[in-house]
Amino acid sequence: MFRIGEFSKIAQVSGRLLRYYDEIGLLIPESIDPETGYRYYSARQLPRLNRILVLKELGLSLEQIARLLEQDTTPSEIRGMLALRKAQIEQSVQEEMARLRVVETRLQQIDTPGQVQEPDVVLKSVPAQQCLALREVLPGMSAIQRLVKHIYTVVPRVVGHSSLGNIAIVVHSPVYDPEALDVEIGYLLTGKAPKSVRLSEERVLTLRELPAIDTVATLAHVGQVNDTHSGYGELGTWIEQKGWQMSGAGREILMQLPLTSEEDEAVIEIQLPVSRIDEKLGLDFDVTSNSTLYMWSLKRSREHEL
Repeated sequence: MFRIGEFSKIAQVSGRLLRYYDEIGLLIPESIDPETGYRYYSARQLPRLNRILVLKELGLSLEQIARLLEQDTTPSEIRGMLALRKAQIEQSVQEEMARLRVVETRLQQIDTPGQVQEPDVVLKSVPAQQCLALREVLPGMSAIQRLVKHIYTVVPRVVGHSSLGNIAIVVHSPVYDPEALDVEIGYLLTGKAPKSVRLSEERVLTLRELPAIDTVATLAHVGQVNDTHSGYGELGTWIEQKGWQMSGAGREILMQLPLTSEEDEAVIEIQLPVSRIDEKLGLDFDVTSNSTLYMWSLKRSREHEL
């Protein structure tokens, strides 16, 4: 038998914590001296104390721990809870690291105009394209990335690589809301495909057609997936400076996905449909996939000449 100070040294927990657990009935001393009031603990109580500490580290409340102790939770059940908690912590760490990377790239965007280089923007037209896709409102970029990985894993096994192009994401949200992103995600098709592919009980990709776009301003983002905001910033700046305006749902074409983790390099073509700001201002441009050549030509209307 050990007095509370001795038992705290053996268990490597504070005496204050032992007294608190005694007060709430979670770990009662083996015996209490009726004359002195000294608490005495036994080494036989260490397994119960360790269960309490493990369950606490897993994020359970003291009330939940008390109920589990009454049910005599087995070590194998606790290991299962530990594995689940480990996965949750790892996911949380990844999300926090992603936030830090976003902060770093946004800091890089705080620059003087003279130091900003002309982005390699391409103006082109996009034809109508067949795709296997589904549309959902998802709670944030992490949810989008998980769905993309699921599609990337399942669809090629059903359809075959020879009929599949790149994965495309159409952003239908009229306003960017990181907690509710209205997106359409799926594979662009280069060959025959079934009318639908089931991902799960709730999710089914269906065959549909993405409409053609007369003019899109495009920019290739090379870097981490969570850094695309820098590419959007560069593309938006170019659109404004060249006298264009956005005119429709943007798209992201995933040219290269991260191979092993989100920290690996990705290549994403950002596409923003654009139109001329003023119909009186004519614009002739070379619409190619490998040139940013454009030529302004002012065409005065009869009303303007008067």
